[in-house]
Amino acid sequence: MPRRPGQTAPRTKSVGLRARAWWVIRKNKVTTMAGLLLTLADGSQKDAKSNLTHYLRALSRSGVLSRERIPDGKLTSNGVYRYRLEKDFGAKPPVVRQDGVYDPNSGALHPFGTEDTEAGHE
Repeated sequence: MPRRPGQTAPRTKSVGLRARAWWVIRKNKVTTMAGLLLTLADGSQKDAKSNLTHYLRALSRSGVLSRERIPDGKLTSNGVYRYRLEKDFGAKPPVVRQDGVYDPNSGALHPFGTEDTEAGHE
């Protein structure tokens, strides 16, 4: 990946919502969007659900998480996704890039697999 003038190394420090989500995912191994929002969203984020949806989808597309649809008990609902950690990269959270997910612990880029074509976000 070409660097911009003045940039000496890839940015790897993240202290926001996604970094905290990565910590929860590593700790629990299995989670849902509702579980993450209950744990992490304190109202200070602009749109926590959208942010986490994009992050979880990117991690799923790169093979870091597996995603399974489960029923949520509501009559007209399509259910919710359960995310399972498949690859634990380490303490530093993966960074979503345009062409994949960058692992700051090893310096490796994990490219996206096939695009998920399932409709709906949760």
